[in-house]
Amino acid sequence: MLRGVLRTKVGRIIVLILILVLGIIGIFIFKKNRDSRWYEKQTVMAQQFLEAGNYEQAIEAYHKALSMKDSDQEYLSVGLAEAYIGINNYDKALEVLRNCYKKTSGNAIKEKIEEVTSRKADYEYQQTISRGDVYYSNEEYDKAIQEYEKAKLIKSKEVISYQNIAQAYIKSGKYEEAKAEVLEGLTITQSEELNQILAVAENYLIKQQYDNIIAEAEEFIFQENYKDGIAKFQEAMRLLPEEDKAYIGLAKVFLTQEKYKTAITLLEGAKEHIASEELDSMLEKAKELQEIENVRNKTLYALYGAVEDLDITKIIKIMNSEFFIKEIAVDIPVYYSPLGEGNISKGYGMILFTDKNLYSGAIDQGIKRGKGIAFQLTESDGEQGYY
Repeated sequence: MLRGVLRTKVGRIIVLILILVLGIIGIFIFKKNRDSRWYEKQTVMAQQFLEAGNYEQAIEAYHKALSMKDSDQEYLSVGLAEAYIGINNYDKALEVLRNCYKKTSGNAIKEKIEEVTSRKADYEYQQTISRGDVYYSNEEYDKAIQEYEKAKLIKSKEVISYQNIAQAYIKSGKYEEAKAEVLEGLTITQSEELNQILAVAENYLIKQQYDNIIAEAEEFIFQENYKDGIAKFQEAMRLLPEEDKAYIGLAKVFLTQEKYKTAITLLEGAKEHIASEELDSMLEKAKELQEIENVRNKTLYALYGAVEDLDITKIIKIMNSEFFIKEIAVDIPVYYSPLGEGNISKGYGMILFTDKNLYSGAIDQGIKRGKGIAFQLTESDGEQGYY
């Protein structure tokens, strides 16, 4: 039968056409199989590059695969987006996904766009926080705050932004601003960390107020306004009873006023709840001054008694003593009365001019009168006398 067909012209044409059609079909099938294998190879290669972290090569392979006819646009676009994310190019990743969504409107692509958008926000947030941390570590607190504020705009409900801003304000000594930042954060999210920072900021504010009161007290004392100065020191003690500065300042005032026992009582009370080397040193000084005052009074009592008894030998011994010369005579003129303040014009006390001159008795219009005796202790003539 075939031979019969081939003998005719029409038959031969039909056979040639069939051969041509079959050839074309064969070529088409071959090309399609070849393209399919190449596409599969590119797709597998792209996935392998992506998994190995070779993102640049993965991007190139995905682009080649996407350029092929009948490629899986959604699958390849997702892979390409992940490759771009690998080099932190979130904008390019979103561009790839959005272009694909315009073509396919697939839900998977839509969800991927939402996911990448969220991941982009996370990345930019962390990058901004990191820049702020660098400024913070370099003590560039204003610049750090600017970066943390940018991070807060990206993710307003993240507590770390509020924490870092508040801490930077504290480092800058801006305690009111730190407190305000924490309170803003607490209106958005409750956080134990924020509450702890709030406590720190409030403590600094109280300490700042304390230091201001101390400064006011010291200014009053400098102006010799002791009443208001003492009141300010006491106010500071009530504000921060665990701080030693107010106790030390008030103790210095009492020492200046020679109220040594009062100073000792104050400092010993403070030591019961404050551990402070400066308090210890001030208390030791107050006790030393009190001891000197005790010896001073004892010496002056003895001197007064010797004068009353006209005991010249005892008078000379007392006035030549090292303690009298160093602790009493240096304060000339010294007024002393065993009866209280007294009135020297009525002869109730004595005046010690130097370690070598003593007068005891009454003064009437600048003239020595009445009972009294004066000693001139000199070595110029080798004699000592009295009248």
